[in-house]
Amino acid sequence: MNANKRVAINAMATYGRTLLGMALGLFSSRWVLQSLGDVDYGLMGVVGSLIVFITFLNSVVTGACSRFFAYSIGKEDNDDLVRWFNVAVCVHTFLAVLLVVIGAPIGEWAIDNFLNIPVDRLTTAHWVFRFSLFAAFWTMFNTPYIAMFTATQNIAEASLWDIVRILTNFVFVYWLTTYTGDAWFVYSGFTVLLAVSLSIGQALRARYAFAGCKINLSYWGDRERIKKVFSFSGWSLFGSLGYLARTQLPAILLNKYYPPMKYTYVNSSYQVGGALASYTQNLSSALMGAFQPQIATLAGADDKEGMLKTVMRASKFGSFLMAIMAIPLALEADYLLVLWLKNPPLLASTFCRLVLLQMILDNLTFGHMSGIMASGKIKWYQITTGSLCILSVPIAWLVLELGGDAISVSWVIAGCMAACSVTRLFFGRSLLNIRISEWAKMVLFPILGVSLVSFVAGLGIVYAIKEPSFLRLIITSVVSCVAMVVASWFLLFDQSEKNMLGRIVVKLKLKKNEHYR
Repeated sequence: MNANKRVAINAMATYGRTLLGMALGLFSSRWVLQSLGDVDYGLMGVVGSLIVFITFLNSVVTGACSRFFAYSIGKEDNDDLVRWFNVAVCVHTFLAVLLVVIGAPIGEWAIDNFLNIPVDRLTTAHWVFRFSLFAAFWTMFNTPYIAMFTATQNIAEASLWDIVRILTNFVFVYWLTTYTGDAWFVYSGFTVLLAVSLSIGQALRARYAFAGCKINLSYWGDRERIKKVFSFSGWSLFGSLGYLARTQLPAILLNKYYPPMKYTYVNSSYQVGGALASYTQNLSSALMGAFQPQIATLAGADDKEGMLKTVMRASKFGSFLMAIMAIPLALEADYLLVLWLKNPPLLASTFCRLVLLQMILDNLTFGHMSGIMASGKIKWYQITTGSLCILSVPIAWLVLELGGDAISVSWVIAGCMAACSVTRLFFGRSLLNIRISEWAKMVLFPILGVSLVSFVAGLGIVYAIKEPSFLRLIITSVVSCVAMVVASWFLLFDQSEKNMLGRIVVKLKLKKNEHYR
């Protein structure tokens, strides 16, 4: 299977999974908010952020191991792949034990002494944290197996596991609306049970399906490889710490400055707005997830020209898919939230629009980020971008301290994302030899052009039909999307991409004709 076809299949598989997740998630999120209420829903995100901070080291090491997996696959060296896999299992076993020894007491202390949690919800908050810790512990053991699906670009099968999770969770959340007890406790317990069960099942499947997933204890003590993993991870650690600070600390800052019992709508608005925007990001990530392992594999095969083309296409199509969904969502955010939740938190639509802006700024240089990580020369890149993200936290704190409102925190994060994207451009020029002017010509200006066309078309519908309604939502979405696709044919797609799309259309017509014969 050639690279373009593999990327296309993986993208379609993840797109199907993500669309299903979006459709069912819109209902299940509404039911969760209905079952938990504003206070518990906001607290769920705050307590959950503790687990994210505790497990971030695991995600960093996972990225490093996946890169080495893909490199070995690119070199077509199975023994090398088995060695890297066993090193990954060794490292993740160590991290799982470290998680419990260090992370558990830190989280328990934070719930009692740092976070603003109502007294009557403290017991549940502690149990929710313990459930999440248990899930993180088992997930760490299984991470090397799951990472092999991505490294081998077997993303379609991985999507099936996600579909099982989505459907099971949907059925459970529907039942939760009839439950009269402690919904937060029950919801967290079931979510953990489902995550642990599926991660174990996926690990067993990987062990059967991939030749690289063979346990050999004699490889566990390979100090040279362990050193390489932690050397790569060491610099990624700093960058990931910055990412976590940017994505998780705002919820904690808002919790401290806007206590949930007094400002019931602030924390829930931040969670709801981010959740609605994240559905759009998930669709864009579906395509980017298909590009990322391909970039690493091409780097391992020393195909520089192919890698650079893939880098630029990842940025271009990632931004296009983000914008085509974000624009109608931003235009109709208020009505969508009412349609979704009936009585959404006060600031949810504003937070949603700002999170969408942050995501678009990030996606403009996604390909650069993937290419830089694949090159392995990440020291100064991670130091710079990590510092920018970490700096956004004290800036946001200072803004709140000086009397800024809750929305100002999201504006600070948006500024951080713009700075990080500019930084990637300069590192892409020095490490990957990608000229900034070339990126501007192929990605920035075309995306700005097609986005402007789409926004103006959608805004015209909003002004023409004053009263928000489901019909206006559909018309706005269709008009803005069609306008963007048409504009993209002239402004965004190059000739090779037009030819590829033309071949796809011809094949679909041939299959349709054969079906009716």
